[in-house]
Amino acid sequence: MKPRILAAVVAALAVAAPAAAQPKRGPVAKRARAKAKVGLELPKLTTWTLDNGLEVAFMRVRKAPVVTVQVWYHVGAKEEARDKRGSAHMFEHMMFKGTKNVRPEEHARNLNRVGGYVNAFTTEDVTAYHNTVPREYLDFAVRLEAERMSNLLFRPKMIDTEREVVKEEIRQQENNPIAKGFLRFLEIAYTKHPYSWTAGGTKKDLDNTTPSDLEKFYKTYYLPNNAMLVVVGDVEEAAVREAATKWFGPLARGAKPPRPADQSPEPPQKKTRREVVAPGQVGLVIGGFHIPRATHADIYPLQVLSLMLGAGDSSRLHKRMVRGDKVALQAGSQSLVREHPGLLLVFAAFLDPSKQGKVEAILFDELGKAAARPPTARELSKAKNQILASFVFGLESVTGLASQIGMSWIQSGDPRRFMDDLARYQAVTARDVQRVARKYLKKANRTVVVIPPAGAKGGKR
Repeated sequence: MKPRILAAVVAALAVAAPAAAQPKRGPVAKRARAKAKVGLELPKLTTWTLDNGLEVAFMRVRKAPVVTVQVWYHVGAKEEARDKRGSAHMFEHMMFKGTKNVRPEEHARNLNRVGGYVNAFTTEDVTAYHNTVPREYLDFAVRLEAERMSNLLFRPKMIDTEREVVKEEIRQQENNPIAKGFLRFLEIAYTKHPYSWTAGGTKKDLDNTTPSDLEKFYKTYYLPNNAMLVVVGDVEEAAVREAATKWFGPLARGAKPPRPADQSPEPPQKKTRREVVAPGQVGLVIGGFHIPRATHADIYPLQVLSLMLGAGDSSRLHKRMVRGDKVALQAGSQSLVREHPGLLLVFAAFLDPSKQGKVEAILFDELGKAAARPPTARELSKAKNQILASFVFGLESVTGLASQIGMSWIQSGDPRRFMDDLARYQAVTARDVQRVARKYLKKANRTVVVIPPAGAKGGKR
């Protein structure tokens, strides 16, 4: 249950192409791209709100006799106090450790016994809980989710155990120079906004977080009026309404949750920030540029730009740095699109310490070329196909569909917004891509962290 953003980025920077930018291959991918090109028809999405403020989204999908029941809480790492980092992540573990009426681990065991499965994740913006079960267990899954929204137990011994589990995840990051370098990169890129830390937390803050602190966090954010219940599968709307009203309806509405990140907007960056950190086994240059929030119109050409720069062997960065100049083992890009303004990342991995300066210079020179000339028609088409195919693949399962609905709600407040994304991407032009490259890939908007390869000297400079 490692926090998704950090896991994805660390994997991307660990001499691998970015997960969000992986091109799809083979006949299945071709069918997905063809489907995207002719237009995608989604089932009807129905939404309503209970009297206590819980929002409900339902989509009937008849692909298989299953249903996914998800609860998306609008709380992530950015809602944490700066001296209590890791609190949101703790709940990802604690929510499976027992409530007033459900024994520890029984939530997962009960659903596993009937052929279902569960999962959960925490990011900077959200904590979400997933249950996928045979359709006849819809009511049971909804009941279990309502139970842990209201009756979670805060046993000190259990909390101590889960705290150590989370701290062990942090230790693994600390032992990974790439992970440590990326965490330092975020601290430099964000000087005020809480995106300067990830959902993983810190050992010191976790040790200083008491059961009372966690219970206060729970009572502040684990509320019906701070969550969306998403149900997708082969069930009737009437059954969803009945289960939601029966189990979630009696829960009390809470006070409007505080949004500390709203009070700490990141100020505009006015000059390059750069730091050389401790060496790693593989050298890495990480560059990042501030980009707008998920709902901004520029996000669509920025996603195309990111793919054009760093998705696959035919991307600009790979062709020049790996195949052409042969200064890097791998090069790519990753866009972190979030509820609040995020980042567009570029990276290049290398082994020869003597090439560090050249790697960095070529990496940013290639970004300058993206601003100087628009993508070719072939580059634009390829990037759009990758985005569209990835989008379609994300809708192949009831779990994927529900996740799109939930994330759309978190990032925009509108669970339907994602349904228009295909049209928004199709409308992106080559000039749009060049425009956002000029606007955001500026030197003054750049943050750089260099992790030298083994044998090189690290240190701030």
